[in-house]
Amino acid sequence: MGQRHYQLMKFINRLTVLSPFWLLSSCYLLIPLLRSPIQAPQFFIDIDSAIPFIWWMIIPYYFYYIIVFLPLMISDLNMLKSLVNIAMILLLGSYSIFIIWPISCAPVLMSIQPNPLSALYGFVTFSWLQQNAFPSVHVIISTFIGLIFAKQIPELKWLFWIGIVLVFLATFLTKQHFIADSIAGLIIGIFGYRIWFEKVKIKPEG
Repeated sequence: MGQRHYQLMKFINRLTVLSPFWLLSSCYLLIPLLRSPIQAPQFFIDIDSAIPFIWWMIIPYYFYYIIVFLPLMISDLNMLKSLVNIAMILLLGSYSIFIIWPISCAPVLMSIQPNPLSALYGFVTFSWLQQNAFPSVHVIISTFIGLIFAKQIPELKWLFWIGIVLVFLATFLTKQHFIADSIAGLIIGIFGYRIWFEKVKIKPEG
């Protein structure tokens, strides 16, 4: 009974540490209340018009909603706090860009065609939320957390790397983003990981 109580308290502590990150993540939906979308650069539109719509890539797009809960597996609270602090900085930086430069992703959203997984598109596509494009938060957070877990669990690093790549590809192949949004998100996510890596001073095992 004592061990169960101890494990429960540890889990509650992790939930408490992660709650601000999850709460800030949900604030993504409030950006349209602050700014209306503006026209994206024409070269963004031209590049993505040449990229095909691949309907089944919506499946890995949803990997993001699993990845944001992976930090619950981190038992070291100091390490977890560092992850949360940096993730929140990455989110706040992204939100600042969304407010300053709220480009519309409507041109790519219009490329979405009816398909067997249209219901999944309906859960993530809203008529009132057509900005928050550059950079892609999906890619930023997936890259940041995925790289941390690849480092922490080296025997599964390929799994996390593949997950990162799939989320990256899914964001623009499902026409949820311009490819430029995804590239920017990848760069920022890697940058965030490097900051975290230096902060926690991870040393290779052995």
